[in-house]
Amino acid sequence: MQCYFLDGNLGQRKTLVGIWNQFWSLGITMVAGTLYTYPENWRAFKALIAAQYNGAQVRVLSAPPHFHFGQTKGTPEFLHKFPAGKFPAFEGDDGFCVFESNAIAYYVSNEELRGSTPEAAAQVVVQWVSFADSDIVPPASTWVFPTLGIMHHNKQATENAKEEVRGILGLLDTHLKMRTFLVGEHVTLADITVVCTLLWLYKQPQFRAVLGEVRLCEKMAQFDAKKFAESQPKKTPHRKRRVLGKRSRSPRLRGKRRRLLPCS
Repeated sequence: MQCYFLDGNLGQRKTLVGIWNQFWSLGITMVAGTLYTYPENWRAFKALIAAQYNGAQVRVLSAPPHFHFGQTKGTPEFLHKFPAGKFPAFEGDDGFCVFESNAIAYYVSNEELRGSTPEAAAQVVVQWVSFADSDIVPPASTWVFPTLGIMHHNKQATENAKEEVRGILGLLDTHLKMRTFLVGEHVTLADITVVCTLLWLYKQPQFRAVLGEVRLCEKMAQFDAKKFAESQPKKTPHRKRRVLGKRSRSPRLRGKRRRLLPCS
């Protein structure tokens, strides 16, 4: 059994990324395995969403008898595979083991999700994933955890967290003003990670009371020529202006003019 851990030194991380890049360059994309996590873990959602895009076969163990919250992570069998004792954790059908949600999401992704060029990969894997962990998670946790009863409420800390979140949302608004996705022209791990990180801020009863259940786009909308035509402003017909000083080419009109001229 091979187990790789992303919390080692930089050299080990580079070696691991190199192995993964070689793995994907061979076109081997059918990942299959088991994801250990507790229910409704937004960190695990990153890997599950990435697996949906890549077609990876991921089984989730989040309930007894295979998973017991607060107990499974301390068992000798689990610690043998995942010494950090953290969730989520992924065990491939081939025996490959990896923990940390970003690492798992990376592993079950494909080249499109990870960034097909070095520049895109740097923005996807390093820039936005790091931004989500370092800039979004701390203030979001400070703001939301007290409402869930898992952290003492501190008014000043909460107000500071709100200001930080407003700044983050403003940054995202500015970045997405002329873009559909955070990086490139399709969904990447950048979008998946940032959306999952923001989930706590929006998954609140007050939001749901107003917005209701958010319906996801199931298929691409088809162009409707009729609706498009109806949405366009109607053109006002231009009236022909009579040009003074020029004789009409129509003999009939010239005759009418003669009859209307005053007699001398």
